[in-house]
Amino acid sequence: MECANKHCYWNFYDQCCHEDEHAYDKATPNELDCPVSLRKDFESQFFLLKDEVDELVKRRNFKELIQIKKFIEMQRPK
Repeated sequence: MECANKHCYWNFYDQCCHEDEHAYDKATPNELDCPVSLRKDFESQFFLLKDEVDELVKRRNFKELIQIKKFIEMQRPK
């Protein structure tokens, strides 16, 4: 199936080459929100954000880290 979505990992020589036949059938070529696409641009943004958070956390003292941990725990459903 032809697909010009350059952001998708499954795109190979402008073809949608998904390994799973079921996912291949659900693919919507040339769409950024294809339900079976793995997007390179999202992954790179995620890793940039992770590195930024890592640097910010390294600059915190122990008291601030405890506050951050409590805040994160409050956001999670029990």
